[in-house]
Amino acid sequence: MDRIKELRTALNVKNSNGKKSLKHSVKHANFLPFQTRNPERAKFGNGFDPILGEVFRKLEGSQLNDNLDVESLIEEITSKVEINTEDKPSLQGILASYLGQSSSMRMFHPLIFNYISLSSNKEAVGEKDIAQYIVDSLLGDSEDLRGIMALTDKEHVLTRLICTNLPELPKGETSNKYAPTFTYVESVFKEDLAFLVGNREFFISHINLFIAYYYFYSVTQFTLKLNQFENMEPTTPTPLYYNVDWENSNRSRLAVTKGFKTILESARRLLIHINTLEQLNILMGTKNLHYAELMDKFKELDEVEQKEIIVSFNEWIVEYSDVAIGSTEGIDEAATLEQCTHILHHQIVKAYEKGSMQGPKSRYALALTEIGRLYFLKTRGSLGHTLNVTQDFLLLLTAISVKYEKISLKQLFIEYEKRGVYFDRYSRESIIELLNKLNLIEKKSDSGDAQYVKPIL
Repeated sequence: MDRIKELRTALNVKNSNGKKSLKHSVKHANFLPFQTRNPERAKFGNGFDPILGEVFRKLEGSQLNDNLDVESLIEEITSKVEINTEDKPSLQGILASYLGQSSSMRMFHPLIFNYISLSSNKEAVGEKDIAQYIVDSLLGDSEDLRGIMALTDKEHVLTRLICTNLPELPKGETSNKYAPTFTYVESVFKEDLAFLVGNREFFISHINLFIAYYYFYSVTQFTLKLNQFENMEPTTPTPLYYNVDWENSNRSRLAVTKGFKTILESARRLLIHINTLEQLNILMGTKNLHYAELMDKFKELDEVEQKEIIVSFNEWIVEYSDVAIGSTEGIDEAATLEQCTHILHHQIVKAYEKGSMQGPKSRYALALTEIGRLYFLKTRGSLGHTLNVTQDFLLLLTAISVKYEKISLKQLFIEYEKRGVYFDRYSRESIIELLNKLNLIEKKSDSGDAQYVKPIL
């Protein structure tokens, strides 16, 4: 079958002087922007800013070749403004104060995000991939971020003066690489983004955390779903429990037993799942389909096509095992696509047991910990890392959950869960206490039975 030949090419299968070899690569299963090489993995030493800047540029189809030189920009602006010579230093001082330093410009307008540079080391590779993932998997055809970059009639005079004199960015390559995220992630993301762009000041101060969270939510959900194979439920979140930053925790708390620990357990075989999906997609003649989607695609085929695919799978599993493991012992012949999937996955697990394969497998999964450390993890002594919600993050979650009209306290926690953030009863009590202190809870009766959460914006 031609697809087996395609697989041999994709995995660079070779037989040199009787020595068989292959190289695992991913071209048909682009689900996650993770790296197997340590230098290229984004470690967020510069925060999420470089990725956000690249996201804005990708939406605009532009690229940033050189860092924005604030001093040169100020000089250019003052040269164009009709002003007395003796007043020029004062204007330059005002502009400098308004703009900030080249390395940490003040974000007074969304247009400025375009000029945030990538990191100056090899991590820029990982940052670019994450930005591409956010554009492809989350934003899709959304116009909300593009729209907020436009100048309005109400702009501050300095904002307009600076933005109209920003250097034009050269055109960049536009491409689509990654598969869309689960619909239950994408739908609330776009709903929340549409709300967020309605308040520019809040948008500018929180877009970093907002995009970073939805990236984290998307990749962790995908990681959890893969371990469920074809039985995954692609329409609802797999629960992950968080602590709030200011509370104590213990080993019996859900944030400890069903939080980051669950992610780490699923992440151990993440690269193996990606390689399994790579081979499945090539043999099925598809691209970027996960287990449940491949199963649906298979069911659409007629009986003859299904049998041909099963035969090809069995043939390939034997060949792969011979090359990658050096043994074909103990391989049962598969009769269904489910069996093909699980047998192939098992053989890839064996291939990755080699000492030389342990490094790539562990480094690939580290991407989850890196983004978690930036905003969403807290070290709690002997408990290790737990998923964590700071007060700032909680207020952002509350703002996008409540939006314009007050909602019941019960509904608020449902909205949190729609966004992938689950709390046990102890965390809920801490949250209610905080919202009361901030005067965000409205009681409809003296008994307090009917409680509503007011909009933040």
